[in-house]
Amino acid sequence: MLPVAWCAVTTVIIAAGLTVPFEAGPQASGFDYLFVAGGYDTVFTQSLAVYAVTAAALGAAFMFIPKATAWRFRKGLAWSTFMLMVVGGIMMLIVPQLIRWLVAGSEGPVTIAAAWSVAWMEAGARIAVAGGLVALATFLDAWLHRAG
Repeated sequence: MLPVAWCAVTTVIIAAGLTVPFEAGPQASGFDYLFVAGGYDTVFTQSLAVYAVTAAALGAAFMFIPKATAWRFRKGLAWSTFMLMVVGGIMMLIVPQLIRWLVAGSEGPVTIAAAWSVAWMEAGARIAVAGGLVALATFLDAWLHRAG
């Protein structure tokens, strides 16, 4: 069940990140312009790339390692990895878009929303990194307790 859930949810999160076009100007005041103007467009795309590669690698590992080896993952650790990666991805790639969408067209809250968008992206990146670290602990635990 974990590999199926992993693939479905991380694909949706990555697809949401890929919808940011990075071409609007200041008159559009869109989510993408926030990152271009602040110099975060490269950071955003790098974060998306790192998240996508990590999610794909971990999804494949959770799917194939138990079948190819005597390693067995503890469900608590594996699901903790999944939840951290999902929450990190949502915070990093979806919530900033929602914040900008909520204030679209209004003048006053745009600056506040811009700051919050960057803060959510930073927090999401840290939580996703924590998910990667829990994944390492999950694999180490499976290796240490392998049958054989």
